[in-house]
Amino acid sequence: MTRAHRSFHAAWSLSLACVLAALAMPLQAADAYPQKPIQVIVPVGAGGDTDMNARIFGKYLEKELGQAIVIVNVKGGGGTIGMKRVMEAAPDGYTALFYHGEAMIPKLAGLVDFGIEAFEMVGIGVIDDTTVLATHSGKPYKTMKQFVDYAKAHPGEVEFGIMTGGYPHLVGVALEKIAGIKLNLVDVGGNAAKTVALKGHKIDVINTQYGLTQDYFTAGDFVSLGLLSEKRNPLFPNIPTTKEQGYPMSFNKFFFYGMPKGTPADVVGKFSAAMKRVVDNPAYQAEAAKVFVTPTYMNPADASALASSQEKFFATFQDLFRAGSKK
Repeated sequence: MTRAHRSFHAAWSLSLACVLAALAMPLQAADAYPQKPIQVIVPVGAGGDTDMNARIFGKYLEKELGQAIVIVNVKGGGGTIGMKRVMEAAPDGYTALFYHGEAMIPKLAGLVDFGIEAFEMVGIGVIDDTTVLATHSGKPYKTMKQFVDYAKAHPGEVEFGIMTGGYPHLVGVALEKIAGIKLNLVDVGGNAAKTVALKGHKIDVINTQYGLTQDYFTAGDFVSLGLLSEKRNPLFPNIPTTKEQGYPMSFNKFFFYGMPKGTPADVVGKFSAAMKRVVDNPAYQAEAAKVFVTPTYMNPADASALASSQEKFFATFQDLFRAGSKK
């Protein structure tokens, strides 16, 4: 072999080795993932049910992944500011979104041009079937019928606490349509702010998660008008559904993790598998029961299918929702 041939062969071998090494790097990175703490963006303020579920689930998730889960609250824009931060992050598995179906609502309201489809779905870990309509003890209505009768007799006077472009906003317009009433939809912020407003009698009615506000119900500060579900929740069976009172409304929440588009499938799969182990953990199941949520694992495909189904239901209120968002 001539010197030229030997040089060519050496150069070709080196190039091939570089190519093979480059191809192997993503696989090695996925195998080693995670190698540093993972930032989880919660796109609402601290103190609400989303924040609570993110912190409880994250405590167990970091044991499964072997790295710290750092919760970062980024509120504003009906969740869209935090969502955009995740969308714009590097697709390396070290930035994730923890949110629920509210991720779809600002787009339906015409406020933004992106929704849950803007993320790599990692999976669902929690289902919350505890959404109740609540009023405070100073109001004259204690049941759905009394509430609806009062609202019909006082159109536009009952103040319903919402976050514009958010989940409570959708509940408010759906309630108006299904009950045939006119409410005064007042933007008071997220769940923590709504709770404070109702406790201080600054608002008349809110939708809330029972596990988040159970102490107020127990103390008699809040009165439940009904559970927004198809059937009673066995964790608190004494609260009737709005459906059995003649107003069929079902608004449960699924909590999911999402990552920036382009995140490697192996990384998504590793994170998702860790989610399943958390859901199967008896210690997590016991802690979740204390706040009345149901550990439920869905892989990326099944989670995406559920999200699509719920989005179609939300879309049935889109015209009313958009009209309300432009007021």
